[in-house]
Amino acid sequence: MLVDFTVENYRSIKEPVTLSAVAQKQSDRQTSQSSKRKRVKSDHEIAPGYHVEGWDIELLPVLAIFGANASGKSNVIQALDYLLLMMSQGIQEVVKFQRIFKYAKLDPFKLDSISAHTPTKFELRTIFGNTIYTYYLVINQNHVISENLDYALNTTKRTRRLFHRKWDEASKKLIWKTGDDFVGPHNQLQHNIRENDLFITTLLKLKIDKIESFLTWLRTGWRGLNLGNEDLDIAAITSIENASVFKELLEKTLDIVRKFDTGLSRIELKKKSDAQVDYNIYAVHNTNDGNEIQWLFHEESLGTQRLFNLAFRIVVSLKIGGLIIVDELGTNIHPNIVKSIIRIFQNPKTNPRNAQLILTSHDNTLQRNNLLRRDQIWFTQKRPDQSTELYPLTDFHVRNDLAIDKAYLDGRFGAVPFIPSDEEMILQGDEQCQES
Repeated sequence: MLVDFTVENYRSIKEPVTLSAVAQKQSDRQTSQSSKRKRVKSDHEIAPGYHVEGWDIELLPVLAIFGANASGKSNVIQALDYLLLMMSQGIQEVVKFQRIFKYAKLDPFKLDSISAHTPTKFELRTIFGNTIYTYYLVINQNHVISENLDYALNTTKRTRRLFHRKWDEASKKLIWKTGDDFVGPHNQLQHNIRENDLFITTLLKLKIDKIESFLTWLRTGWRGLNLGNEDLDIAAITSIENASVFKELLEKTLDIVRKFDTGLSRIELKKKSDAQVDYNIYAVHNTNDGNEIQWLFHEESLGTQRLFNLAFRIVVSLKIGGLIIVDELGTNIHPNIVKSIIRIFQNPKTNPRNAQLILTSHDNTLQRNNLLRRDQIWFTQKRPDQSTELYPLTDFHVRNDLAIDKAYLDGRFGAVPFIPSDEEMILQGDEQCQES
């Protein structure tokens, strides 16, 4: 599971920002007060965190980021997805994704001359088997500056090095250090790792007991956070080789889609030809006279296509306890469906493997009716230097019976656009007409 993620000097992000899935601790007094107020749930009742044995922390299943247009909320999750893409696919392979994922390249903050020539920094903390793994990466356009992986057991809490490599400007090469707990034949590959490649990507191809759970999480992630790459999603879906696993995932996906009254009865796959592995995907519907009719899936409404693709991601994530990252989750999907999806992740009965969902949205209705805990709501806004600031709702110490959605639109938490008054808009319009 994701514990937290920090990024510095990436696109609109200049200073370090951290997105944390660690639940805020709640006092007994807060719990008793909230229970006395009519129809008000405590944060734990809204979404119980996943308790991590030996660390005295709980991790949250959902994080939602809100903010004005161009405030940088997309850049926060794009940075996370980009890091995971580099780690799992390799820096060289990521170049192939750039036409599809425009954010999948190293763009520092360009609005000051120092940052534009400064490396980008990433830090990723995850936890598996009650062990915290911390991955650091500092990288510029030319090569890796430093890369290291540490871990800490819940029994000792002491951080130990697994591997560390750092660029030495004098010798023009990377200097390696390996921890005593990371001995093995995999370290012989260090000499083959180029200065613009990641060691973690090579390790993904091997089986290393010490970090196998962490590597498995990286291998099974669903890359690409936009619900707009339908062809890519379909290609990924049909690439699943195990027929029984694919059938199970597809049926569970259809169960979700059917519940939202899309009219879709089932999905049928047909090979384009015997010589090809590509498939045509057909949407099958029941007619009023009891027969079936089908057409190519891309003829379905855009909302149905995106819901199907999202539902498949959800099913896979719930099965393996994975992470889904979605930018603008509400695009072409009804708000009530989005709320239902969030509830699926929030409920331990429907999410027993502790899968996680990170999303951005402009839909402030997600902030109401006890759908999200206060520590699950995050905001982005621009600083005076136009860089992105990221902060949680809990910074404001609000009560959970507050109408958060209304307070947000009123600007109480920042992260909303500056809108000129109607009079100013009219005057500006008149001036433009006179000039033309």
